[in-house]
Amino acid sequence: MPTYYVASDIGGTFTDTVVIDAGGRVGRYKSSTVPDDPARGVLDTLELAAEERGVPLDRLLADVEVFAHGTTVATNAMLEGRHSTVGLIQTRGFGDTLGVMRGFKSTGLGEDEVKRFRTLVKQPPAVPRRLVAEVTERIDYAGRVVCPLDEADVRRAVAELRAAGAEVFAVSLLWSFANDAHERRIAEIVEEEVPGATVTLSSEFLPRIGEYERTLTTAVNASLRPMLKTSLDSFDRALTEAGLRSGPLLMQSGGGLATFAEVERRAAATVMSGPVGGVVASRFLGARGGYRNVVTTDMGGTSFDVGLVLDGRPVMSNTTLIGRDELALPSVAVRAIGAGAGSIASVRGGVLQVGPRSAGARPGPACYGRGGTLPTVADADLVLGYLNPQNFLGGRLVLDVEKARAAIDEHVARPTGLTVEQAAEGIKTIVDARMADLVRQVTVEQGYDPGDFALFAYGGAGPLHAFSYGAELGCPEIVVPITASVHSAFGIGCSDLTMVEELSKPMQTPPGTTDHAAALPPDELNATFDALADRARAHLVAAGAAADGIRVARSVEIRFRAQIHVLTVPFETDRITAADVDGMVERFVEIYEGRFGKGAAFLEGGVEITTFRVVVTSPVPKADVDTGALGSGGGEPGVRRVFCGGGWRDATVYRPEQLHDGMRIEGLAIVELRDTTVVIGPEQDAEVDGSGDIVIRNR
Repeated sequence: MPTYYVASDIGGTFTDTVVIDAGGRVGRYKSSTVPDDPARGVLDTLELAAEERGVPLDRLLADVEVFAHGTTVATNAMLEGRHSTVGLIQTRGFGDTLGVMRGFKSTGLGEDEVKRFRTLVKQPPAVPRRLVAEVTERIDYAGRVVCPLDEADVRRAVAELRAAGAEVFAVSLLWSFANDAHERRIAEIVEEEVPGATVTLSSEFLPRIGEYERTLTTAVNASLRPMLKTSLDSFDRALTEAGLRSGPLLMQSGGGLATFAEVERRAAATVMSGPVGGVVASRFLGARGGYRNVVTTDMGGTSFDVGLVLDGRPVMSNTTLIGRDELALPSVAVRAIGAGAGSIASVRGGVLQVGPRSAGARPGPACYGRGGTLPTVADADLVLGYLNPQNFLGGRLVLDVEKARAAIDEHVARPTGLTVEQAAEGIKTIVDARMADLVRQVTVEQGYDPGDFALFAYGGAGPLHAFSYGAELGCPEIVVPITASVHSAFGIGCSDLTMVEELSKPMQTPPGTTDHAAALPPDELNATFDALADRARAHLVAAGAAADGIRVARSVEIRFRAQIHVLTVPFETDRITAADVDGMVERFVEIYEGRFGKGAAFLEGGVEITTFRVVVTSPVPKADVDTGALGSGGGEPGVRRVFCGGGWRDATVYRPEQLHDGMRIEGLAIVELRDTTVVIGPEQDAEVDGSGDIVIRNR
């Protein structure tokens, strides 16, 4: 009986799936996303996989050993305001925490919105003040009870919140991470007053310092839990009814998989579920190709996402930005803008703009022939000749060139006085420039030189546009992996079962300290890490992981005393010694000066550990991946006219069966893969490696 490893990623426009068989061979499948029934899009891709293998869908699913999934449910719920109403309980005197907030008026806004100074205001609080109740209690920074919990006050608060419309409850008390007794008792009282109510405790979900961030993240998590559970239950039920026997796993923002039950408890940890997969895949394939530093660029139908792999590791962020809220959850650092193949072009005040609005999956770009009438990037690519109208989605969707030309003519060409081709090239130029700018923000503005990175281009549209924005950035190599069109799904399939546990436990060194281990005792550090690791291991074992295969990674969040810039420093050893503590401080200074400039560190002022974190992983069974899918190299390439650089030019066109290991391609050229299109620019050459990846270099 064959065994399959399956991973899917539901995007705003397309749903991607990879099916890896026991021999490691990777099958790639795409279908249109069905917004009202996301599981339908996944089943459509699985039916393609079953058809290719000549078996019924239920037979294919019965042979699936691992099914991993990336979802945008939590992300969309936050951005669209479709989540449960939260009743928030806080310490008396601190009910305005979310209203005061911490941040800037520009947080989470696009360039155009930031420039509108007259209307620039902070976002509304995540929980309206009428849904925030204060209760009498107080615990100090050391975890000592200063004022006992008034249980009658709690019952009054719960009744008031229910009357105000609260559907779920969040509890975030002052210093609860130092002593969680009051929060746990409040949860018991809520259950007594509202049996079966969903309650999220900050001391359980996010026991870390930072009152505003902890409260915000706890409230957001509470609001997302019911919708995520409903969606995951529906998804699980649809797959089970279709024949799946193994319980699906879900990708988390931090880069690992978790069971549906665990993810429902930590719903806010899934808001970057899909984009993170592409970074994980790039790290995996980058290691195979010898690329230690990679800038990842994912251009799909709706957005353009950028991340970094530095020295073989995905760059992590201590926070997750979603919409205008910054959640205190670690995640693989991914920045995004509304620049995808479905981004709509418009003329405002005589100026051509592209995005952030997207045509989405329905109706989609005009060329899809599904009722869309507004011009998009995909329409421009088709008019310019880069896209073959007969080769979209493997030929399952024939693109309509005339509808694309008509949309561009009406909405862009005539308002600007340009020809249709000039307008189309203008659309492409603008979106490429916007994408290059985002890559600069992630690299140059963080102190990195793009010339030190290989650029991985993926997503349905990334391989077509990377020749342009990659060349502008000066990256020495642009790598289009063979998995490009389903790269995020492939990364999800390469991930392991993961659990993160953290705890804020501030520890400081006095000013002028040279013996750091005296102020930060190794035994105390080890004991804190051990307690967190034991709790995380228990969660993984409960999820079915083998105890002897679990790996533990330890790190701390550390800053200079009296400063706000917190950086993450890992410990590379299982048992921490005095020498390891000194090495941690040295590494912190190195990272700090790399970020803020040589000489910026002030070690004489002392350092402070704020938070301890452990990441435990258990390898998910998977085959040795073989992404290679090269042809025999026979046959003559074709030629197609492409509008490039202001005029029509001949481009050499290659089909997948003509590619072979070591093959060199001189630009201007187009490679039409079954599921994506790769363009090599006129001043570039490319080489095909043994895995089928195409590496583009400037001449």
